Amino acid sequence: MKKLMRGLSVAACGIVFGTTLGATSVSAQDAVPEIKDEYRFVMIPILAQAWFDIVHDAAADSAEQLSAQLGTKITIDYQAPAQADLVEQNTLLERAIATKPDGIAIDAIDVNASMPILNEARDRGIPVVLFVSTAPQGSQFTYISNDFYDQGRILGEELLKRIDNKGKIAILHGVPTNSAHADRYDALKDLFAQYPDVEIVDEGFDYDDVQKAQTEASRMLAANADLDAIAVVDAAGPVGVGLALREAGRVGEVQFVGIDDVPQLQELMRDGVLDLSIATRPRMIGEWSTVALMLQNMGVETPSWIDTGIGYMTPDMVANGNIDGF
Repeated sequence: MKKLMRGLSVAACGIVFGTTLGATSVSAQDAVPEIKDEYRFVMIPILAQAWFDIVHDAAADSAEQLSAQLGTKITIDYQAPAQADLVEQNTLLERAIATKPDGIAIDAIDVNASMPILNEARDRGIPVVLFVSTAPQGSQFTYISNDFYDQGRILGEELLKRIDNKGKIAILHGVPTNSAHADRYDALKDLFAQYPDVEIVDEGFDYDDVQKAQTEASRMLAANADLDAIAVVDAAGPVGVGLALREAGRVGEVQFVGIDDVPQLQELMRDGVLDLSIATRPRMIGEWSTVALMLQNMGVETPSWIDTGIGYMTPDMVANGNIDGF
């Protein structure tokens, strides 16, 4: 077993997160628990999907770097549901708790519905962080994300520019109970309501699944011959919309703005189907998920919200190949 002896490392952790180790005078050796030989963090996304692959890869890279720096072994046990199903995700969460991991990072499909299980994990001494999904006020769980309402507003404003603030818009929702998708959806609805010449003519759900998004977008296009734009709220949505527009021969006729930076979306951007995407910075989310869980294992309190900010992806950024996530 090893002890982390560097007081400066502990102080740096506190500064980064805006925390302190306490008002009393204690040494770094007393304040920090022993570093174990091995840590296992379970990561549970909404479903198996390209955007979450970026989050997972970044979490694993961060685990490798921290392992080398701390002289331990940190592994990311990635457990992705096949589809966005609350029962399946909660089953994975309960099974993870039973294996007594050193931490759990989860993007909850319905954070309120999963809260009793998350509280059970904490009661058993298992550190928990939420990524993307927002922790309910007063829950004392750290969550790692950007401001999703603000992201939805930015996306909506960019979309309105492309139709001169007037026209018929369809909204493709994601997982209705997911806080990130819901925040973006609310932002879009609030924004569009401010423009009297904007009409929402159709809505649907893709459940963060590309195939479902393409099917639903194709339905919207067929049902609305005079549609001016489609707004999206998740990473699968713009990929499905882009594929549907290309299939229908309506690229450039019906406007849309992307969310995030998955490889399929970058391909559509290189092909001229899309010119802007408002990204959630999945690499930073994955990296900080690992860091936050490790800090909690070291006895360092982490803040309620780690804000990763918003990125903008444009065609020049992907002209020579896929970028590796923001």
